[in-house]
Amino acid sequence: MTKLLTVLALLSYASACIRLLCYRRGRANYRIHISLIAWLLIVATGTCALEILLGHGHPSLGQAGIALTLCVLVLRAQGNVANIIKDVNDNITY
Repeated sequence: MTKLLTVLALLSYASACIRLLCYRRGRANYRIHISLIAWLLIVATGTCALEILLGHGHPSLGQAGIALTLCVLVLRAQGNVANIIKDVNDNITY
């Protein structure tokens, strides 16, 4: 079970990192705060993937779940961090 969680987390982090790195903004507006969040996500997911790959990280069930959820959100938004944030804000009811 531990090996499965490790592979799942590694693939999730690596996929999210690569998708964020490959995002092309096209005609979208440049916003510095969104770019900063995207950069932080790239660094965090890349670091987590490298830690697991080098044997320093052993993800638990919760960590693998968070990694998979983040990966799904990034892939669904096609790497556009603004869309991830927008979708979250649109679904909040006050």
